Amino acid sequence: MAEKPNQPDFKELAGQLSCPSGAQGVKTAESMAATNGNMIALTISALNPKPNDVLLEIGPGNGFHVPALLNEIKYLLYYGVDISPLMVSEAIKLNKDAVTSGRADFSLSDGEKLNFAADFFTKIFTVNTLYFWKDPKAYAVEILRVLRPGGIFSLTFGTREFMEKLPFTPYDFHLYSQHEAEELLRGCGFSIISVNLHTEKVRSIAGEEVERDMVIINAQKALD
Repeated sequence: MAEKPNQPDFKELAGQLSCPSGAQGVKTAESMAATNGNMIALTISALNPKPNDVLLEIGPGNGFHVPALLNEIKYLLYYGVDISPLMVSEAIKLNKDAVTSGRADFSLSDGEKLNFAADFFTKIFTVNTLYFWKDPKAYAVEILRVLRPGGIFSLTFGTREFMEKLPFTPYDFHLYSQHEAEELLRGCGFSIISVNLHTEKVRSIAGEEVERDMVIINAQKALD
């Protein structure tokens, strides 16, 4: 019988989930793509991007989902920013044609500032990055800054009640309840326009079969 990972393994896994790197980072990205695929699909559905939208994803990982998105929605411009140089490199490889044609762009971010002009994006989304924001209030304000008036930001995450049951979240994860995430966004100037709750059965990154409770919050920047 295979031994269960020990505590140092979980700490290393938490680090890889935060910022994948090295050979293990490539494997972690592939695992995240499988585990988070439905969360991403549900988030995109809730955000409902349209032709001519200028879309930003924060933390796209290896960008496995981007080709289908661009194939489905004509004239959509996609930007992805990630704190992992490895993930930026992998995403560019997996989306070579879209990057070459100018429909997709992947760039490195420091997780604190977004290197775009104010009011640049019509829609923004992020899945499972909230736990790692260095300064949540400042980053939410930064997201608000680069979103156009009337634009939508979709924030997706696993609930604290679910996440605290996982063996790797004690290491550098900041967990949130639905209420706390809503208050964070409201406190930074967003208006909450919808909240979608979902439960799914999934194999976690740690290899366990779990029922994941997730929240998708759609928040809007006020019109000028």
